Amino acid sequence: MKDKNFLFSLINEVKAIDNEAIKKTQIELDRKMKPKDSLGVLEDICKKVAGIYGYPLKKLEKKCHIVVAADNGVIEEGVSSCPIEYTPIVSEAMLNNIACIGIFTKTLGVDLNVVDIGMKNDIKREYPNLIHRKVKRGTNNFYKEKAMSMEECLQAIFTGIDLINERAQDYDIFSNGEMGIANTTTSSALLYSVTRENIDIVVGRGGGLSDEGLSKKKKIIVEACERYGTFDMNPIEMMAAVGGFDLACMLGMYIGAALNKKLMLVDGFISSVAALLACKLNKNIQDYLLFTHKSEEPGVNIILDYLKEKTFLNMNMRLGEGTGAVLAYPIIACAIEMINTMKSPEEVYELLMTKVESFIR
Repeated sequence: MKDKNFLFSLINEVKAIDNEAIKKTQIELDRKMKPKDSLGVLEDICKKVAGIYGYPLKKLEKKCHIVVAADNGVIEEGVSSCPIEYTPIVSEAMLNNIACIGIFTKTLGVDLNVVDIGMKNDIKREYPNLIHRKVKRGTNNFYKEKAMSMEECLQAIFTGIDLINERAQDYDIFSNGEMGIANTTTSSALLYSVTRENIDIVVGRGGGLSDEGLSKKKKIIVEACERYGTFDMNPIEMMAAVGGFDLACMLGMYIGAALNKKLMLVDGFISSVAALLACKLNKNIQDYLLFTHKSEEPGVNIILDYLKEKTFLNMNMRLGEGTGAVLAYPIIACAIEMINTMKSPEEVYELLMTKVESFIR
């Protein structure tokens, strides 16, 4: 039975990464024809990949990006400048490759899936890469009552785990993103619950709130978290109290990636909040995550500091959808190609001498 106890037993099964493979990778990087550590982030990526997949490094050719779409009842409090009708419209645009993430994934050869985990309204047409896993038509308004029941929350988390389990044999590497209304509010509430940081630093404008809307958003988060006592909850209880179906599903995807020993790329504020909660559940999960792009939402700095992580892309983006994550795929490919192809000074010398001798003959 897929209950809370079963979930925690799964989380405890996440294995540590292969440190011997990382050491071998470091030795190989150090013997290349370059100053030590001169390729910076590319070398870090190689070691991250080695820890998960082993040494020597294999190419990660089959790529899958999963966008989860959901709405949040707290929109009733005026915390979003976007209408709830926006979610299915943008999600369908993704499926037609005319929203940003659809354009990027098509350009980069990344398979895209859009999952309806909790949209209030439906996408009317069918698409081969539209996945119907709706838990409910949006969460409750967490300012008035808890966002989800524990059963609903667990259903969304297990859906995320299943999404990776179902694709683990077909794909080498994953990334995720989200689409939904009021999900910077749910994300901020979760971040506030975990860190208890200053609410003025935690909460940003999301989709472009006015000063008045921003003040109201902060007030709602503080009051709800204090009322439910989220500060003393475990991450699953926090998620049920003030989270969203998209966040719960992404939390499950991070667990699923770690269980299947696959690298998951993380981009932006909302995805990073779900990653933070996953890492709180089992610190080993963090070793299976690569933080790629830094969102303009202010709360992302708190997450990166909390996890002692750095991103290597900073493109002033805050669109969501995982747009920053997919832009990291070519960088990862270059890192792996570098370690597999680049020669040592001795190998280069021998190769050139062979060419010289061949020329002389």
